Amino acid sequence: MKILKSKILLLAFLLMSANLFAQEEDGAGSAYSIFGIGDLNNYSSTRTYSMGILGNALFGNYVNNLNPATMTKLNSTLLSINGNYGFLKSTNGIEQNKVSNGNVLGVNIGIPFDQGRGWVFSLGFNPMTAVNYKIRVNGITGGGQNYVQTYSGKGGLSRINAGMSYNLFSKVSIGVEYNYAFGEIRNQNLINFNNQGYTNTNIKRQVDFQNSFIKAGAVVEVGKLFKSISLKDLSIGFVYQSAFKLSGTENGIYLSSVNIDTTQTNQGKIDIPELYGFGISNLFARKYLVSADVVMQDWTKYSEFGQTPSNFDKSMRAGIGVEILPSPDKTSFWQTTTYRFGGFYDKLFYKINGEQINAYGVRAGINVPISRYNSMDLGFNYSIKGKTDNGLIKDEFFNITFGVNFGELWFLRPRDEDR
Repeated sequence: MKILKSKILLLAFLLMSANLFAQEEDGAGSAYSIFGIGDLNNYSSTRTYSMGILGNALFGNYVNNLNPATMTKLNSTLLSINGNYGFLKSTNGIEQNKVSNGNVLGVNIGIPFDQGRGWVFSLGFNPMTAVNYKIRVNGITGGGQNYVQTYSGKGGLSRINAGMSYNLFSKVSIGVEYNYAFGEIRNQNLINFNNQGYTNTNIKRQVDFQNSFIKAGAVVEVGKLFKSISLKDLSIGFVYQSAFKLSGTENGIYLSSVNIDTTQTNQGKIDIPELYGFGISNLFARKYLVSADVVMQDWTKYSEFGQTPSNFDKSMRAGIGVEILPSPDKTSFWQTTTYRFGGFYDKLFYKINGEQINAYGVRAGINVPISRYNSMDLGFNYSIKGKTDNGLIKDEFFNITFGVNFGELWFLRPRDEDR
């Protein structure tokens, strides 16, 4: 059976068979990550994450790894290291599974060569997708023998990116970024008979892939065209990520008690569709920064070794957030802290049992200055993916996201008299 069709039929079977389904206690993620190249990592910075947005039109002294055009107002060299720790509860209405894990969300650096012209160079390493599931199906009978079948997968796609931004006519910021994507996905299908008279079967599948793509963005400061004070900081942003073809090699590894057999089953391309994004931001009363954005991808254009999944659809993610800036007085710790909150809605790129799978959540966070150039970000997320109706799975996530920003003072050369 073709691999993509097998994935679709497999998960549909697991979700409809509620009395058989259970994620293993040591499973590390969502069963939904079985599709395509895994769960999409909708993360551009801890600042934007805490606001529920991606920051398509959000300027500031931070590194945004989605739209390179937003970095023209970076006022110091900035190294940003980000990670998170999360808790996941999955349920099908009968059984529950709880897991937790942590990971690095990205390491990025922005270097302003000319602050007046917004000429900034950026470099980063960022994960793009994650595959992390382990599903057990009990009580299967075949050939007069009961057995347990376990499906698992790990891996995902990451990228190394290098970009440049520039400001034109003091009103239009533009940016372009080169990305090199690479990664692997490892799947396993273990059949355990729990009977010495039968030979257990372990079928492993590994796909390695890599290729490059381009991102480009623009942010227009339309507020400078208005005389209204309330709209003078209005900005509109756009971002485009090119479609790209991952060069993939698929190997099947068949294990039994007798031997190990490795076979190359596929070699070809994995087509990833282009991404479009739009955003808007404005500062009110010099204290309340409001921003909203949306990104879209047409996953009906996705294909894996020439096969297009029939259950893939167009995806759309929308978010809106507010940032409360520090008080000009700054007489106490709380007045130097930046506060953030927001929410998002995500129409995911696949359907199961004819049902569209969606996610939504609320977020909040703070930025705590350590010194003039250094600071810490902290964010909190509660979100839900899917539902228990129609034999589906409901995932509930609680994540704590953190980032450390090392500013210009870390990169100053020592004075001649200090050498």
